Amino acid sequence: MKTLVTIGDLVLDVLLEVQLPARAGAHQTARSLRFEAGGACTTILAARGMGLAVAALGAVGDDVAGRFLFELLTEAGVDSAALQMSAGSTTTAVVSLSDRQAREHVFLGRYGQGDAIHFNAAAAQRLACAAAVYIPGYTLLEERLAGLVAGAFSWLAREPRRVYFDVGPFLGALGRDRIDEALRLVDVLLLTADEIAFVADDLRDLQRRHPQLTIALKLGERGCRILSGETDLQAPGFAVEVIDTIGAGDAFAAAFIWADLQGYSLAECGTIANAMGAASVGRVGAGRNVPSPADLQALLDAHRKGIDLSC
Repeated sequence: MKTLVTIGDLVLDVLLEVQLPARAGAHQTARSLRFEAGGACTTILAARGMGLAVAALGAVGDDVAGRFLFELLTEAGVDSAALQMSAGSTTTAVVSLSDRQAREHVFLGRYGQGDAIHFNAAAAQRLACAAAVYIPGYTLLEERLAGLVAGAFSWLAREPRRVYFDVGPFLGALGRDRIDEALRLVDVLLLTADEIAFVADDLRDLQRRHPQLTIALKLGERGCRILSGETDLQAPGFAVEVIDTIGAGDAFAAAFIWADLQGYSLAECGTIANAMGAASVGRVGAGRNVPSPADLQALLDAHRKGIDLSC
């Protein structure tokens, strides 16, 4: 069983179904309330469901949210022994206001606070056993993880592993020099069209400065576009009823990583990841509610894609 190591972005999602926009003074009662694992936890749980072993590096807080996430990951068979929980620390949390009828959502979040998290022997041991490493862009913005990130990047520069990096909506807060430094270690870059400006002037500029990259450009319901060297292909999406888009991108990443590590072609990787994204938006929330391989296989078969996930 291949092992994926994830770094950071361990989030508690508080999911409220409301009517958007929410205006000051216009009080309303949420239609539903759920507490769920979010961020990279969704990627972790989806990867576990696909059959990868997963080790999580980073921090959860010494609070109710942190203990909830730690227990949830442990119960899912995730190697959580290298997670750090400093006394008095808090967990990164996001309140997700979702309007299913309007198909819109708003995220309100706060990074966890606590002692600096350093790269240590436990983290190095997990990386040494990894077939791949997944780093969400949010991780580079969490101040207490700066030491862990710097140590992991130094380790990866000496002992290369296949690195997957998901840009995310906030990476533009970093300087281009720091982003370029990180991208030199990356093999597969996942991003949306809106996020291109955070890492390059355009896709051609990104390929010119980082020719080693395989780029998976997420296009929502239209699927994804994959660029790698001379390859430029489109993997069409799946027409499904959209219920909730929260976590779909995180689950997409897990399916793409799994397929890539299993040796599927780039076109197949894109199709499998699209199936995961499509199956995700057809249900509420993410985290423990991510689609199973059987869900993906059913969707692939229904659309006659000719891809067998048992290969």
